[in-house]
Amino acid sequence: MNDRVLRLLYVLTFLLATSCQWEQMNPKIDCSTSPVVIATLEVQASQCDSPVGSFAVAASGGEPPYTFTSAGKTNVDGIFANMEAGSYIVVATDANDCTDELSVSIENTGGVNLTEVITNNAGCGTTDGSIRVNATGGMEPYSYQINNGEVQIGNTFEGLGLGTYSVAVIDQNGCESAQSVEINSGVSYEASIKSIIENNCAISGCHNGSVSPNLTSFSTIQSRASSIKTKTGNKSMPKGSSLSQQQIDLISCWVNDGALNN
Repeated sequence: MNDRVLRLLYVLTFLLATSCQWEQMNPKIDCSTSPVVIATLEVQASQCDSPVGSFAVAASGGEPPYTFTSAGKTNVDGIFANMEAGSYIVVATDANDCTDELSVSIENTGGVNLTEVITNNAGCGTTDGSIRVNATGGMEPYSYQINNGEVQIGNTFEGLGLGTYSVAVIDQNGCESAQSVEINSGVSYEASIKSIIENNCAISGCHNGSVSPNLTSFSTIQSRASSIKTKTGNKSMPKGSSLSQQQIDLISCWVNDGALNN
């Protein structure tokens, strides 16, 4: 046997030997016997018109540790932050290069907004007022809150007295929209206040034009409303304090409403 043949036999023997060793050191893994399973833990939609969302995934089975890849990003904790709204394919890979994948969708939800506020008057000295609010946008269902109090499911607040209230709507993403709402008494100038002024203040020898101010003019009454409220309240007006407590309260409520020509 010549040298050329011997060298060829040597090379073949070496290749066969090393091939067997490689197969023994790196046996082929059957991923179906212990598959990797990926699951979604949490998806956070874009909040309050922000174009950023996030999601978290986890893996089980196979051979830990795992790596996770999506949209060109790879990590070992399965958390993907600062993601635009859209659908993503996430791949989990274990130590044996076995993989599993799933699709995750991030919704782009805008912030919730109060679109309508409906109020009912409280009445003078009573608590018959109410506020009902309507909202759109964001992620339903909504919850509602007044004056930073207890959160409720219903969108109506009842049993309210005269005053200013802060009403808020909160969506499922924690986005909030708040608005200041005024509850008036609803006391009417034409129905209640005008006759009190005419019969008790704008009379002969008093504020009927012979004495300043002239309370026969609504514009004057309106401009002096705060003073009228104070003086009728401390009973220095009209002379002799002929007003009943109910009349005094009606004047006070009307002025608190803004002294409207209603």
